[in-house]
Amino acid sequence: MSDGSDDGKEDRSEKFGNASVTMEDLRRDDAGWESEPANARAYYYKTLPRSISIFRQWPMLDSSVETAAAFAERFLSQGQGYSWTLDFSGDLFCELAYEGFLSTSLQIGTPSEPLQVMLPWNDPTRNSLDWQELHISRNTRKRAKRYSMTVDTAYDEVILNCIKMHGEGWLYRGLRALLRRLFNVGYRGKSDIHVGVHSFELWDSDGRLVAGDLGYTVGGVYTSMTGFRLQHTQGAGEVQLVLTAALLCKMGYSWWDLGMVMKYKAALGARVVSRKDFVDRLRRDRDRRVTFGHERIGGQEILQSFLDSFKEDLACRKDLAL
Repeated sequence: MSDGSDDGKEDRSEKFGNASVTMEDLRRDDAGWESEPANARAYYYKTLPRSISIFRQWPMLDSSVETAAAFAERFLSQGQGYSWTLDFSGDLFCELAYEGFLSTSLQIGTPSEPLQVMLPWNDPTRNSLDWQELHISRNTRKRAKRYSMTVDTAYDEVILNCIKMHGEGWLYRGLRALLRRLFNVGYRGKSDIHVGVHSFELWDSDGRLVAGDLGYTVGGVYTSMTGFRLQHTQGAGEVQLVLTAALLCKMGYSWWDLGMVMKYKAALGARVVSRKDFVDRLRRDRDRRVTFGHERIGGQEILQSFLDSFKEDLACRKDLAL
């Protein structure tokens, strides 16, 4: 395991290029979306690798003949970070998450005949954060008192604002529909797993939703999929990240899976872990039962609670730095 500052990409993607999109736009775009029927999926599983090279390179999951667990065993024996499937079942998403996959999506085809592809992902390296390694800047400590945090109270608004900030990127309509279903009804499969999708919301003193995070829990672990901050807000994104970590710790989660290695995550205190180490650790914590939920709480209160929990450890780290 190495320190996160040794590796990682700069996030240079264009921001707020889709700022005019509305909730009505998303609902209109998502209305009536359905996954491809079984016979169409079987056709595409045969034809897509012939016409698009990445579908020859990435492992393919046909959930009608292979379980998520069996696929994970096959996937981990090779070096690719991405795989693909045409099955947008919420239960499959959860079963893949239980095996360590963070699933995104891709849209191919034409505007009149788009095809949604789900992309279960697990890179050879990954960012994870332990609570005692969380970096909290002086500015964040000062700004925290201006905000409050909630969970699972504005799920659709978090999705909308993520798209406003990042564009659809990988959060296309098929995956949006899947996540909304899971948020509303949860996992209904046959496996004894505890996976749920959730949102964190950061509110300013005027009652505006200014930042948020979209992700899911697997037992005692929380995984971030994406997040946002409002345009022209100062420091709200950093405050949201720190308070999310503090609230996860307070709820009893073991650690935070931050997904793809990025430099800004190293600044938060995240470390780079190998895929093997990540999967081994996930398997140790994925069957823990942790109740997700918390009433609205002030930023200063949750941050002080967190700092009190790690007072001895933080003092030790300060002494070592002198």
